[in-house]
Amino acid sequence: MEPNGFRGEFFDYDPLTGLHERYEETPDGKVHIHTYQDVEPYMDAAKRIANSGTADDAWKMRGCTTYAIIPPLIQGLMLKRGINFMDQNDIGRVVHEMNTTYANFKTTHKHHEVK
Repeated sequence: MEPNGFRGEFFDYDPLTGLHERYEETPDGKVHIHTYQDVEPYMDAAKRIANSGTADDAWKMRGCTTYAIIPPLIQGLMLKRGINFMDQNDIGRVVHEMNTTYANFKTTHKHHEVK
């Protein structure tokens, strides 16, 4: 592992999403692509929205709002676990994950469940 915490050699960087990928071949012959992303700006934005109450206000006024900000890295981790954040049938699982595993990305301090 390199001093900066990244594993492998530089492979790709997407300036739009901030995803940074590195390529690693291990002694057993396997190839790994490691993906990194600074998610702190996403957490900061979600916290600002939650603390301002604007997401809750939008829900009261229009019946819809942004419940969480899900960065691409988290989207990928959820997909690996079989949770498709783009599939309406998985919305309950997505909300559950945001409440339990990724609560720092919620735009509200309220707790919701979708069945």
